[in-house]
Amino acid sequence: MPHRNNPTSLPLVITLNCIEDCSLEFDSLTGVAAVEHVPLSRLSDGKIESASAILLHSLAYLPRAAQRRLRPYHLVLCLGSADRGVDSALAADLGLRLVHVDSSRAEEIADTVMALFLGLLRRTHLLSRHSLSASGWLGSVQPLCRGMRRCRGLVLGIVGRSASARSLANRSLAFKMTVLYFDVYQEKGKVNFPPAARRMDTLNDLLAASDLISLHCALTNETMQILSAECLQHVKPGAFLVNTGSSQLLDDCAVKQLLIDGTLAGCALDGAEGPQWMEAWVKEMPNVLILPRSADYSEEVWMEIREKAISILQTFFIDGIIPKDAMSDMEEESEVDDENEQCDQEYRENALQIIVSEQTDDVHISPESSHKKGGNLVKVSSSQNHVSSLTQSTSTRSDRRGSRSGKKAKKRHTHQKSQQKLDPSAPEKEGTSQRDDTAMSGTDQALSSSSEDSRSRKTPVESIQEQTASQALKSSMRLSGSCTQLLRDGYVIALYARDFPALHVSRQRVKGGCWILDSMSNVSKRDPAAQFLIIFRSKDTIGLRSLAAGGKLLQINRKMEFVFASHSFDVWENWTLEGSLQECRLVNCRNPTAVLDIRIEILATVGGDGVTRWLE
Repeated sequence: MPHRNNPTSLPLVITLNCIEDCSLEFDSLTGVAAVEHVPLSRLSDGKIESASAILLHSLAYLPRAAQRRLRPYHLVLCLGSADRGVDSALAADLGLRLVHVDSSRAEEIADTVMALFLGLLRRTHLLSRHSLSASGWLGSVQPLCRGMRRCRGLVLGIVGRSASARSLANRSLAFKMTVLYFDVYQEKGKVNFPPAARRMDTLNDLLAASDLISLHCALTNETMQILSAECLQHVKPGAFLVNTGSSQLLDDCAVKQLLIDGTLAGCALDGAEGPQWMEAWVKEMPNVLILPRSADYSEEVWMEIREKAISILQTFFIDGIIPKDAMSDMEEESEVDDENEQCDQEYRENALQIIVSEQTDDVHISPESSHKKGGNLVKVSSSQNHVSSLTQSTSTRSDRRGSRSGKKAKKRHTHQKSQQKLDPSAPEKEGTSQRDDTAMSGTDQALSSSSEDSRSRKTPVESIQEQTASQALKSSMRLSGSCTQLLRDGYVIALYARDFPALHVSRQRVKGGCWILDSMSNVSKRDPAAQFLIIFRSKDTIGLRSLAAGGKLLQINRKMEFVFASHSFDVWENWTLEGSLQECRLVNCRNPTAVLDIRIEILATVGGDGVTRWLE
């Protein structure tokens, strides 16, 4: 029920059992709607009946007395509901307009699973309990340390193919683990696992080979008790089991028996259901961890959900548009990742072929060194062409991931890109043929031969890749070119003011207040407040996330202030870079008059293995 033409009476937004501090919603909806929190003890005040929109966690968990007060004209937003199907069915019975608002929880689930595995392997919960006991630090802790394992060399088995499973695989590979996975539905192209992960044909084979087992599949008729008593007989002795999904994915009685006889070295569950897990002996078991359904929560996710809800309310009240469900789009992005895996691999291999050479200054070249350095000028231009073409292809791939304009078009575009890399353009061939082979230094020959060996073996050569990427970056910073050609998605940069010696930093006006962009001369580039993460929105459009502001994006507000207010992209968070790294102009796409004259220094880069590394 939008109220666009009545400035004296603003519509009322009520928050029930979800948000007590409504300051964010109040500030964002100023002049659009009034926001108020109503506790369940004040249902009889009549606030719910007079509201236009209701914010709550879950309709099913709302008391029946509160459900009866909801009306068909209410816009009901469920923020992060875990039982969407139940809420939708209940809303249909009550005749309510229900909108689900949620965000991706893959990173949170992967972090929790890794924390649970590390806790079981390193027995941190037992050691912490011992240090707080009456004995304190006295006595030997060796008995408690028995059974502690190192992560390196262990085998992780993932059951299911989801975004959280992929995130967990990336984290496990960083711990030098071997990753196996079993696709329950045997589908290709849904989520792209890292190339180092190995797919298993049967679930029994995965259980027999895994030291760590994690469940990442949704509860369906096919996955009901996927880890049955018969299937659990194939578990490797001494394995650890973690389940952050439904407790009905496994046979509880069989798991408990394996814990008793020692086949399972440990078990961690997020939200155990049923009385068998509430018995006293389970709580006393040192190798059992039970969480209260908290694996998918983080403050960042909750803020993203609230910001989506605010955007929906603004659209509803200002434009009169009844919104649809605002869910996560990570699954759609994962489909694009499958198509671009081969293209990204070719990019990483071609990046090793960049020949690093020093840029020469035409004004200060001496007559003695002009003949010696003459052959290097062609190499600099050739390297510049390589850097330009590779960075442009990276920006194009990130643009394709954002557009999602059809899988067939993306596949054709990816195929064309790979063909262009396999068959370079004529000018590049001509420039390469004109190079003097005798002018190549010993270092260049070593890098070239190393890159050819890595392609023939088709395995990641991390040491060569890191050295080459670092040298190529330092050279590219000296080459003349636009900022968007020399920067990549995931780089960390520092912004220097061009008119005076100072760094642009993110800071709070007052403690607990909003974040703004300021310039200070008494800070270092190592300060997180002076570090910004680059996110490419398209080929020429970027966003800047502040590390000190918790990843919030730089934007320009209506008062022409540079602020950090949101984690999600909108028109105000899009920027373009004009000029070179030394003389750059940061221009807002929504308001071109908002310009910042800066000098950019690259602090950290993303290597071919996807790991961010800081430069000296």
